Amino acid sequence: TNRWTRASHLMSELHKVSEELDDRALVAAVVAGHCEAFETLVIRHQDRIYTLLSRLCGCPHQATDLAQETFISAYRNLSAFENRSEFFTWLYRIACNHAAAAHRRKKPMASLDQLRSGSQRDDGERNRSFEPAAKTSSVSAAMESSENARKIADALAGIDEIFRTVVVLRDMEGASYEEISETLDIPVGTVRSRLHRGRLAVKQLLYADFGNGGLKEISPDRIKINRGH
Repeated sequence: TNRWTRASHLMSELHKVSEELDDRALVAAVVAGHCEAFETLVIRHQDRIYTLLSRLCGCPHQATDLAQETFISAYRNLSAFENRSEFFTWLYRIACNHAAAAHRRKKPMASLDQLRSGSQRDDGERNRSFEPAAKTSSVSAAMESSENARKIADALAGIDEIFRTVVVLRDMEGASYEEISETLDIPVGTVRSRLHRGRLAVKQLLYADFGNGGLKEISPDRIKINRGH
C-alpha cells in the first residue's frame, strides 16, 4: 500500500513538473524516453488542433479521427522535430497534412505540397513585387450567429483548399502572417494574396447563399403607388 501511495504521489509530482515545462523541454523529455511527457503535450494542444481540423474538414467526427492521427504522427516523428520552429507550428503543419490527405481521399484536392508550391493559378505570386494587403474583412467577423456560422462553414467547404487553409489559420485560428508562412512553408506575400482571394471567394459564396433567401425579383407592374395618400 505504501509503495502504491508513493508511486501515485511521484506520478502526481511528475505531472505537475511536466505542466510547468515548455513544449521544447517536453519534446526533449519524450525523445529521452519519458513517454508520459507526451500526454502533457496532447492535453495542452488537443483543443486547438481539434478546432483547426474541424474547420478545415467541416466534420466533427472526422476532426476527432484526424486529431488522433496528428498526435500519433507527431509522436512517431518527434526525433525529426527541430527547435528552429515552435512545436505548435510543427504540429499545425502535421494537422494540415492530414486534413489535405483526408480531402484527397474524398475527391481530388490540393495536397500540402500544393499548398506550399501553389497551384497553376498562383504560380507567379512569389515573384510579384506587389502583393495584395489582404484588406478584405475577416471571415470570422461575419460569424454572429449559429446560422451565420453554418453558412460560413458551408462556404469554406466550397473554396479551393489552398485558400481555405489560409483563411482558417488567419481568420479563425488567429495565426499571424509569419506563423502561417512558417506552417505552410510559403512566403508572407503569398499568404496575404491567398488570404485576400480566399476571403473574396467566401464572400461571393455567402452573397449567393444569402441572396437565395433574400429579396426576389418582382415585376414593376406589381408595384402600385397610391398618390392620394
